[in-house]
Amino acid sequence: KVADKARTYPPTRNRPAWFAAVFREKLLEARAEILALKKKYPFNRF
Repeated sequence: KVADKARTYPPTRNRPAWFAAVFREKLLEARAEILALKKKYPFNRF
């Protein structure tokens, strides 16, 4: 997993881009976890 950048204090410059990058990383992590679960349990419905 990616290091949790949301726990560090956000920067004062370019804050919207920083939040966008952190959000995108978290979204991709969650997507990967869902795909891994679907592969592990292919016949379960989520």
